[in-house]
Amino acid sequence: MTRERVEVALALPLREERFLVARRQAGLHLARRWEFPGGKLQAGEEPACAARRELAEETGLVAHALDPLIVVIHDYAGLPPRLHVFVARDPEGEVSLDHEREWAWKTLDELERLDMPEANRQVLRALRSRT
Repeated sequence: MTRERVEVALALPLREERFLVARRQAGLHLARRWEFPGGKLQAGEEPACAARRELAEETGLVAHALDPLIVVIHDYAGLPPRLHVFVARDPEGEVSLDHEREWAWKTLDELERLDMPEANRQVLRALRSRT
C-alpha cells in the first residue's frame, strides 16, 4: 500500500566546489547512506523556505540565495517523496553539525562514489549536467 506523497526540500550547501553531506544513522530508513541536508515541508511552507529552514536546523548554515536544481519523484517501497532540490552557494556561517551523524564536504566526483539513496543519483546527474 502506497502512502500519500511526502513533500521534501533539500539544500545542497556548496563551498569551494564541495558539497556538504551526512551519513544516515543506523536503524533508520536508508541507514548508513549519504544524503544532503533537508526534510519535510511544513503545512503551507514553500519548498525554498523549507530548504533554508532545514539547512539552518541541521547544520547552522544560512542560505541567502538558493538556485533551484531539480524536482525528483521517487518511490521507496511505499514511502513516496517528491524532492525539491536547491543549491545553496556559499552559505553563511560556520557549520555546527549534528554530532550524531558523520558529515563531510565532498566534490561532485567524490559524491558520485558514495553510497546514496537512488533518488540522490538523479540529483547528482542534474548537478553534473550543470557543470
